[in-house]
Amino acid sequence: MSDEPIKQRRTKKGLGKFVAAALVAVALVAFVLQNTDSTPVRWLFIDRSAPLWLIIVVSAVAGAVLSEILGWIIRRRR
Repeated sequence: MSDEPIKQRRTKKGLGKFVAAALVAVALVAFVLQNTDSTPVRWLFIDRSAPLWLIIVVSAVAGAVLSEILGWIIRRRR
């Protein structure tokens, strides 16, 4: 086992998660800024046109929320 104190290992792990989240956020912002055209959207009974950046942001938020919900369910079952 490492001689590193537990608090320092937790800090490094937290910093790594923060850096990864920041990189994903920067990539998402760059992707959104490059995709500003309008696009048709068909979902269930909805048939509309929307800006592509809005679809990207809504999809990213929905994915993050579903990921957190599923993670919470898995942790709760253990």
